[in-house]
Amino acid sequence: MMRLLKLGTWRQSSVIGLSVLMSCTALAQMPTRPDTSPGQDPRRAGGAKITTDPNPPTNIRESDDTEQLADRYQPKGITLGKFLLLPKVEIDQTYNDNIYATQHNTKGDFITVVRPEATLRLKEPNYTWNTNVQAELNQYWKYTDDNNVQGRFLTDGLYEINRDLEVSGSYNFSALVEDRGADDAVQGKEPTKLWMNDGRLGGKVRQGRYTFGLDAGVTSYSYDNVPTTVGTIDNSDRDRTQFLVSGRASYEIFPGYAAVLAASVNQRDYDRATDRAGYNRDSKGYRIEGGIGVDLAETIRGDFLVGYLSQDYKDKRFQDPAGLAFKASFNWTPSRLTLVVPTLERSIQETTVLNASGMVRTSASVLVRHEYARNILLTGFGGIYYDDFKGLNRDSVLYELRGRVTYAFNENVFVSAELAHRTKDSELTARSFSQNFIGLRLGLQM
Repeated sequence: MMRLLKLGTWRQSSVIGLSVLMSCTALAQMPTRPDTSPGQDPRRAGGAKITTDPNPPTNIRESDDTEQLADRYQPKGITLGKFLLLPKVEIDQTYNDNIYATQHNTKGDFITVVRPEATLRLKEPNYTWNTNVQAELNQYWKYTDDNNVQGRFLTDGLYEINRDLEVSGSYNFSALVEDRGADDAVQGKEPTKLWMNDGRLGGKVRQGRYTFGLDAGVTSYSYDNVPTTVGTIDNSDRDRTQFLVSGRASYEIFPGYAAVLAASVNQRDYDRATDRAGYNRDSKGYRIEGGIGVDLAETIRGDFLVGYLSQDYKDKRFQDPAGLAFKASFNWTPSRLTLVVPTLERSIQETTVLNASGMVRTSASVLVRHEYARNILLTGFGGIYYDDFKGLNRDSVLYELRGRVTYAFNENVFVSAELAHRTKDSELTARSFSQNFIGLRLGLQM
């Protein structure tokens, strides 16, 4: 971890993140604000979140299913004055039949994962604060070059100045490993290590039927070099910092339905003036959308927005992606035991694939979660992600399916089992692959 201190991007984003935390005593992570209704147990903060991330999950084992179990199966935690400490450890045993995400000559292996974490929460009448620290140790039984340690530190909070005005923010540091099947992944002897820092600050104000929100964030990415059998892959031309400012205004037409206008601007600056092919990848862009927001209490909540997006690259040899933008994401609860979360989005993603400017991703997914019994949760997920590389004939489609069952013995012990499948069809044949996963998990929590 100390290697990260040598990275300039870490220092830059850390200053921003600390400034966010010092500016507000209690700030909250904006994409997944930990709302709790009056009198709700703070252990259940978050509830059923709307999933709006257009990127497929990098870790197919990730899950917050246990947080959706009945209250009697939630951990009690350790009370420290006004704070609640929630320690937890998960042990996974997974089999991946294609760990290198290749089309031919596939290699399968068992992976043992140990994931300790601790969450510290504070819930007061007008503010909330959460800090989570997590580590993940991945041990491959045969192909040990892929052994890795990942980690995350996240602190967030929300301060409600009054019923019509709130301020929120977050800081997130993550030490990650890039998925072997990712479009930009380089195929070295070991997976690429990625260091990410993210700082965000936002606010929301309500005036009668109007609601206005403004958010700003800075995210930096730094990639380690990767050894190969003949040398080293230099990833320094992938290092970058991304700035994003977004605003949202809504007007309640009648109870439960609102007209929504959303807009954002971004700037993406790379550390190096040019990449290894001599292209300047710096860019700036915008997105503007309008549509309908729905909030029908315990039935359905979410947005459906349509508009326009554009990204302008400094290097004029690049093709600038632009065109239709849309975003739809809903929490639908057809019954008190079932949650359905459909999502649909078209967005411009960053890529460092040679000769491609940006990547336009069109994604569609649905998550279904059903409480079969108070201590048994069934989860199913399906997603399709179409990636259009601008300026390059390398389009790809990723299909993902997974199913999981979680069984809680009591508030301290749970187990889960999962089956999953991923297939990527790419115009670049070498990037096509198919993967199957099976996994078992034992969780211990207090």
